[in-house]
Amino acid sequence: MNKSGPKKKESVKELKKRAESGDIEAQSALGLLYELGLDVPKADPQEAAKWWGKAAKSGSTVAQFSLAEIISKEFEDTEENRAMAQVLYKKAEVSGLVRPDKAVRMFDKQRGKSWKVLIVDPSMTHRGQVKSLLEAEGCEVIEAKNGDDGLTVLRRNLDVKLVLTEVNMPVLDGYGLIQAVNVNEQMKHIPVIVLSEEKNPEAIQKAKKSGVKGWILKPAKLHALRRFIQKVNEKKTVSKPSTEKKAATAVEPAKNTLPKKAI
Repeated sequence: MNKSGPKKKESVKELKKRAESGDIEAQSALGLLYELGLDVPKADPQEAAKWWGKAAKSGSTVAQFSLAEIISKEFEDTEENRAMAQVLYKKAEVSGLVRPDKAVRMFDKQRGKSWKVLIVDPSMTHRGQVKSLLEAEGCEVIEAKNGDDGLTVLRRNLDVKLVLTEVNMPVLDGYGLIQAVNVNEQMKHIPVIVLSEEKNPEAIQKAKKSGVKGWILKPAKLHALRRFIQKVNEKKTVSKPSTEKKAATAVEPAKNTLPKKAI
């Protein structure tokens, strides 16, 4: 019988020691922590790119995808950076990690139609709070209390433009919902964003692998939702206008130049 008890959480200092020795898992963990600003003083795109870059160089497709997204979102829009991001995206796509095919827009200005948003959360109170924020922006909001309920609602509302989901839910959790949406031919174009109090890097990585397009920490704030929408809309790609975008997070954007040896 194992009496060792729960595993002690590693400090950033301990993670760095493992990462410097070539541990891909530690490098990826540091990339995620600095990307989201968890367990470190603040979000730091330069540091995130550094550690994601080390893991990407070792062949991690998740790291390649994450580094491409940081380059696209946080660094200067130069030809060199765009080309580098494209190369990384293509490498990651071989393993099935792909960007959204369509823009995430709060409003379709050309047609004058507002967004329909699905909120999936076991808390009626939290659903109500987010619903109020979005309806004030002109969105049509529908609700579900767990992942299974969410899939049922989605099947009846395939015109939904965005899903906001908690990950910790009964019956079917958020990870299961994300995976189900991404393998369904009728739903896979719908971006899913996690809206949760969960800060565990392993949980965030799990959601990324499931196909989540964003992660925002509760309590929900309108500026965070707006910032995510803006980041997706403002994305530019190398070859032709496109609105493919990353799993954005609720952290302040920063102008950076990419470290020359990021990968």
